[in-house]
Amino acid sequence: MHGGPGAPSQAAGIPSGPVVGVVAPPHPNAQRLNDLLEFVKAEFEQVAGEGSVLRAQREEYEAMIHTHASELNAMRAMVYDLERKYHDDKRVLQEENSRLQEENSRLRQQLDSSRSSVSSAGNPSLSGPSSRSAFPPMISPAPGARPGSAGVFAGRDGERDFAQPGPYGSGANGRGGEREAEHPNKRMRTDDEDRRKGAASIPPPRHAPAAIPYPSSRPPSTGPPGGPPLQHPSPLPPSASAVPAIAAASNAHSRASTPAQQQPPQSLKDDKPVEVTSFDPDTAPKDLKKEGSDWMTMFNPNVKRVLDVGLVHTLVHDSVVCCVRFSPDGKVLATGCNRNTTLYDTKTGAKIAVLFDETAGAKTDNYIRSASFSPDGKFLATGSEDRIVRIWNLAHKRISQVFQGHKSEIYSLAFSPDGRRLVSGSGDKTAKMWDLESGTCLYTLAIDDITIAENGPVDAGVTSVVFSPDGKFLAAGSLDTMVRIWDAESGQLLDKLKGHRDSVYSVAFSPDGKFLVSGSLDKTLKMFDIGSLKAALAAGVKDAPVGEGGKTTCLTTLQGHKDYVLSVDISPDGAWIVSGSKDRGVQFWDPKTAKAQFMLQGHKNSVISVAVSPGPHGLIATGSGDWSARIWSYERIQ
Repeated sequence: MHGGPGAPSQAAGIPSGPVVGVVAPPHPNAQRLNDLLEFVKAEFEQVAGEGSVLRAQREEYEAMIHTHASELNAMRAMVYDLERKYHDDKRVLQEENSRLQEENSRLRQQLDSSRSSVSSAGNPSLSGPSSRSAFPPMISPAPGARPGSAGVFAGRDGERDFAQPGPYGSGANGRGGEREAEHPNKRMRTDDEDRRKGAASIPPPRHAPAAIPYPSSRPPSTGPPGGPPLQHPSPLPPSASAVPAIAAASNAHSRASTPAQQQPPQSLKDDKPVEVTSFDPDTAPKDLKKEGSDWMTMFNPNVKRVLDVGLVHTLVHDSVVCCVRFSPDGKVLATGCNRNTTLYDTKTGAKIAVLFDETAGAKTDNYIRSASFSPDGKFLATGSEDRIVRIWNLAHKRISQVFQGHKSEIYSLAFSPDGRRLVSGSGDKTAKMWDLESGTCLYTLAIDDITIAENGPVDAGVTSVVFSPDGKFLAAGSLDTMVRIWDAESGQLLDKLKGHRDSVYSVAFSPDGKFLVSGSLDKTLKMFDIGSLKAALAAGVKDAPVGEGGKTTCLTTLQGHKDYVLSVDISPDGAWIVSGSKDRGVQFWDPKTAKAQFMLQGHKNSVISVAVSPGPHGLIATGSGDWSARIWSYERIQ
């Protein structure tokens, strides 16, 4: 059988038509993948839209916050302006009242003179109670009142401020200049108690201060002399316009002091009075003042200006700042306040850490009154009102050691230069030397002798302790007006430095160890020559009279503060002595000339603690009763 032409090809399985490529069918999951991609795209667009809305809302909120902050600043400026006007009006009224009192006194003298002349002429009709009742007397001040004060405020002794004993000031008793006559161990009223009882004054420098805790509420800003304290809604610093009023209040308090207090102390080296420099912002020329937003510097017109100063950071706290200390490299600042110690970055002002002992109790007041960095900067020692010394490991922010044994508040701490020992000064009239390696107390330096002052025996609580740079001497300031120097190795008492008229609150050695500076409630600083002590010890002098004219001589007395000197420190190059006072001022002193370079004022309350940075940064720190610490810069003018 014969087939057609295509038969052989078909038989071989080869298609007779043209060859066409085979297309694979679509993957069954392709459509699902496309749907998922579209869904993700829609979700992304939705999130992007929500992000845009959130950014717009954030910008709106930031604008609102900025507006509210501006309003708050305006309100604050208004409050401070009102305070300044109140001060001015009060001062005018007091001056007018004083003038009227003088006029009244003059008229009374004339009346008495006329009455006497008429009575002597035989006319008794004008001499008797009835005639006196026709001329009612004007309001006259109570006994002890200052000129210009009258009525309910008579006898009150000027501004009230935060500077409490033990060892940070005096408190207030509202008794118009009476000396504190209580027993030294009696605890005086706190700032809160005084405010509740209406006290508006401070006593003059006391010779029997007693240790008391810090107040647990915000201190009020001080009102005009003789008036009640003014309340502010926040512890924010004052505006520049309020600074003159602050200084005026301090000036008024200084003028109200007794004649004995107004006499400038004399140098112990000679009988020439030390030059007194008055920093008055109201009378100082503009070229001698530098003003910031809420601070002011007044330069001494009697010396060449060689320094400039400025505010770097304001660090607001939750309570009174009792102490400030720089780390050895100057990069960290430690501040002690109620129940905790805070570490700050000195460059940025940022808070690094808060050291808080959870076992101490969060509800009980426990002010950290002293702090000290170890020489290597790895540890920080803190002393507080609970009588415990805590050693903090800064790398782990934990307590590594605890020292107990004091019977009263711990006022001061200092590491030895080699970092192996720590000394603590307390209100229990002792200083204890601790060995950090063994954790034991090597010895206790007790003040057993009794100092007799005007009001009887004086408390001898140790307010300040410091090692000499070579670690051989240990100096301590005390409430009994003396500075004592011990041999740091043996604990033997080497000398007692006399000369201050009131409690010594702070001591500091110069970096070269040649002199010692002390600050006192007598409003002065004193420089003591350590070289004279070394010479006496080298010569084997053991029985020479201690203090003035004895082993250690006083080089000079620095006077210029208007109130208690609460803290002193020395710059790392030894060129400047820095002091903080209850007059709210910080002064820089040249130890070579014993003259102040300038006075810095910015805090609204006592400057309780000052510290100079040991690093090359040219920084100082101040801690105050106004619930803030501040970091300032200083540098030489080229």
